[in-house]
Amino acid sequence: MSSLSLRRSIVVLVAVASLFGGAAVIRAAAGWTADAAPLSDQPPDPAALVSQLRGEQAYAGALADQLGEVTSQAGELQAALEAAQAKAKGDAASADALAAQLAAAQARLAKLEKQLAAAAAAPPPIVTVAAPATTATGTGGSEPSDGGDDHEEDD
Repeated sequence: MSSLSLRRSIVVLVAVASLFGGAAVIRAAAGWTADAAPLSDQPPDPAALVSQLRGEQAYAGALADQLGEVTSQAGELQAALEAAQAKAKGDAASADALAAQLAAAQARLAKLEKQLAAAAAAPPPIVTVAAPATTATGTGGSEPSDGGDDHEEDD
C-alpha cells in the first residue's frame, strides 16, 4: 500500500468515527434534555379541544350579542342626550326671555315707585267745586232746600 491510500483510509476512518461520535453526543444531549424537562402532562384529547373550542365560540357569540345590545343602548342614550341638550337650549332661550321681561317689569316698578314717592311728598291738591247755578223758576228743584219749608220765616 502506498502512503496515499493509507492517508485516504485514515481520513475515511476518522470521518466515520467523527460521525459516530457526533451521533453519540447528540443522543446524550437529548437524554439529558429529556431528563431535565420531563413531559409529565399528557397532550390534551382532540375531542376535548373541539368541545372547548365550541364553548369558546358560543361565549364569543354571546359577547357579540351583548356588544350589539350595548351599542344600541349607547345610540339611545346619545339620542336622549341630544334631545336633552336641545331642550336645555330651548329652556335657556326661555330663561333669557323671562329675564328680559323681569328686567322690564323691574324698571316699570322702579318708575312707579318714584312716581308714588313724588306724589306722597307733594302737598295735596286743592280741589274747588263750583256751586250749581240757580234758576229763577221755582219749579226746577235745583235750589237747595233748608228743611222742607218754602216760605220765609220772620224773626
